[in-house]
Amino acid sequence: MYLPINCFHPGITGIVRHTVGGAGGFEERRKGERFKLALPLQLKNGTGITCDISTTGIFFETESVYAIGDTIRLFLNFEHETLQCEARVVRVESRNGQFGVAVELKSYVFC
Repeated sequence: MYLPINCFHPGITGIVRHTVGGAGGFEERRKGERFKLALPLQLKNGTGITCDISTTGIFFETESVYAIGDTIRLFLNFEHETLQCEARVVRVESRNGQFGVAVELKSYVFC
């Protein structure tokens, strides 16, 4: 069961759901709506491609490995502009012979 909740910072809403296993708590699911989008991105140690993106996070595939908690800088290449982001790694998984990396955006600016 999913419940809308407004317990985040002002202006940010999220969806929570009951945790599995009878803990009786809640698990935060997403703070922003995700959009499927394949864009090239540059990383300090390589390249990647986005799988989905929102105003609060990005999930991408890369050959580079990261650890949960790492702070990384990435550059998304749009047609006429580049978005520079600072992000914190929140999940890493093996995916299609590469790594799937989920990051929470800490800051971003078009340059």
